[in-house]
Amino acid sequence: MIGMIPYLICFVLLAAFFLLVPKKESTKKLAVILLALSVFGEILFCNFHSFHLTFGDYEPAKIVLDSEQVKISGGTEENPLTSKEGGTVTVTVNGLKQPVGTVRLGLRMPENTNYVDVKISAKDVTQAASWRSGVADGRILNGDDRSQYIVMDLSGDVSALEIKLTAPSKALFTVESVTLNESVPFQFSALRLVLFVLGCMAVYALVTFPSMKKTYGEQPAAFRRVAVIMTVILVLGALAVTFVSMYDQTGALSTGFKNTSGNQITKEIVDAFKAGQVHLLDEPSEKLLAMENPYDWSARRAEGVSAKWDHLLFDGKYYSYYGIAPVILLFLPYNLLTGYYFPTAEAVFLFGGLGIVFLTLLFMEFVKLFGKKLPNSMLVATLVILQLSSGVWYNFVYDNFYEIAQASGFMFTCMGFFFLLRSGVIGEGKILYRHIVLATMCLSWAVLCRPTLALYCIVACIFLVFGYLKHREEIKASVPKGGILQKRALSTATIKYLFAALTCFVVIGGIQVIYNYARFGNPLDFGIQYSLTINDFTRSQYHTDFVMIGIYNFLLAFPKIQPEFPYVMSNFSTLSTNGYYYVANRNAVGILWRALPSLGYLGVVPAWKSLTKKEKIQALCLLIPTCVIAPLIIIFSIWESGYGVRYCCDFAWQIILGGTAVLYLLYVRKAEGQGKSILRQAFTVAMVLAVIVNGAMIYDYLSKTGHMAGDYLRLARVFDFWL
Repeated sequence: MIGMIPYLICFVLLAAFFLLVPKKESTKKLAVILLALSVFGEILFCNFHSFHLTFGDYEPAKIVLDSEQVKISGGTEENPLTSKEGGTVTVTVNGLKQPVGTVRLGLRMPENTNYVDVKISAKDVTQAASWRSGVADGRILNGDDRSQYIVMDLSGDVSALEIKLTAPSKALFTVESVTLNESVPFQFSALRLVLFVLGCMAVYALVTFPSMKKTYGEQPAAFRRVAVIMTVILVLGALAVTFVSMYDQTGALSTGFKNTSGNQITKEIVDAFKAGQVHLLDEPSEKLLAMENPYDWSARRAEGVSAKWDHLLFDGKYYSYYGIAPVILLFLPYNLLTGYYFPTAEAVFLFGGLGIVFLTLLFMEFVKLFGKKLPNSMLVATLVILQLSSGVWYNFVYDNFYEIAQASGFMFTCMGFFFLLRSGVIGEGKILYRHIVLATMCLSWAVLCRPTLALYCIVACIFLVFGYLKHREEIKASVPKGGILQKRALSTATIKYLFAALTCFVVIGGIQVIYNYARFGNPLDFGIQYSLTINDFTRSQYHTDFVMIGIYNFLLAFPKIQPEFPYVMSNFSTLSTNGYYYVANRNAVGILWRALPSLGYLGVVPAWKSLTKKEKIQALCLLIPTCVIAPLIIIFSIWESGYGVRYCCDFAWQIILGGTAVLYLLYVRKAEGQGKSILRQAFTVAMVLAVIVNGAMIYDYLSKTGHMAGDYLRLARVFDFWL
């Protein structure tokens, strides 16, 4: 099934590209040249093993497996060529006196066997008395005939081969044939070809098309058109990741919309609220309540006491730490209307997909305010980098309550800042009360998804103060100076503004305060310390070393490069810290390298010098809190929960946008001539690297061990073209 998904994505990309590309002769010529290069590369570069036997004296030979020169071991008693579950079959071929360039292993594998690993030892003229161990290896994939060919680079006549074939755990296979010196067949990949042509044409369009060289102020429609099409493709990509991951884990594309079970967000809080209570319906066992310290996971395990994992235990009741915004807005209404529980994976896609849409809308508002003098190519590249580096993609891979909280918080944060920028509190244009209300409402709901996002409500208040000062100046300019009319207008405007700015913070924030008080008797207690998880949060101590682990892995970890797909690998490190630090996954490449414009912070000094006094005040009060201080505080606060790459959707786009804003300022006010051209092309390069690095990290995060394990292996082999 996964084999169809990439082709579908390529088809959508191809269709989108032809909608955008002007029908110019030069563009058509380039497309033909790229197509020719791609075909040439497919023949010579991607199939170079097919020429392996061309320049040697290699005679084809089929090994007779039941002959005296062949010894077989490791198989079953009934058939020595059939492996035991997860076992190894060794085929030793003696008495050879010929060069060996390829070994083809014909295997019969049942559907549940995805691959068989092969290791070959040999005796040739350079070492004839003993085995030269492991001179060749390979992996034979079920359903991929080309993977049966193992290319050998030996010297002169080969006298013997020892072929060890090993199946993964609980897998079986039968060796049916061994053939020497059979040419590796040619294989052409339409997927490789299409991706190469599309990728090159996209970069070409970004660098050379007049509409992309024009500034946003000169041709805004060009950027908006690309942004819309790109966002549609990204949402479809999120849908593909969601369904592919779900199928891999469950064997089905969906659990359906008539679920009678669920997790603590989709079901347990819903049931509690329907029962008119804040604690969950399930009751802790007497053994758990009788423990001296029920929060100690090792003590629970030692005493054989069961508990609801990652739930809160307080005053003899179970609670949930996770935010109630998704419950109030989606899961509870759905259950009341249908009697069923809304599926988790679809909910994560709904929240995350809307988050992707609003991140685009947010950036478009940012561009309207600050990007009129910037070329469209830089803006398009930035949008790609922002979207792929946001971190929301990791939530589409697994469907659990953790991902619901992350994706919904991401969505509401993007929505909140979109409406905040659109409200007119900064920049030109009139103050719009309705957008202020929507901004504060969304940011308030974000806190009810993830408490740490309350920092962005504080940041929003700074924006609102600037908006209030701007609004007063608007009123003063529209009403005659002095007198009672101006005083009344200012008083009325102040009341309206404060009502619009504070109502949602008070009302929705009040819901969280009341909820906290009803659970723990403290309006500011969110309860994470009462979690029944792998660590005892009631007694865990703060260590600065743990904070540095988060800072390194979220921001600084440099990617590792390897010659196998997906080419870029994680570089997670605990920095040799001595102590317990929870690691949910080791998927780590720093934001500075996943999104190179984040390095724009290095140019903050010349950028600062180019600002006016008023702009410096705005940067200190708005940009730095939003893009630096709040994200760093969130990273700091993660020390207790440990490392998980999906946490970066709380702060990644903010950090990237801040560094990008510095580069934008340098482009407009400092760069000239060739400097502008270099900076513009640098964004294109950064975009390409963001696609490669983030794509590799997302692929690495996928499970690849379920129903589609074989499909993932075959997909990877398409890009490991030298195998």
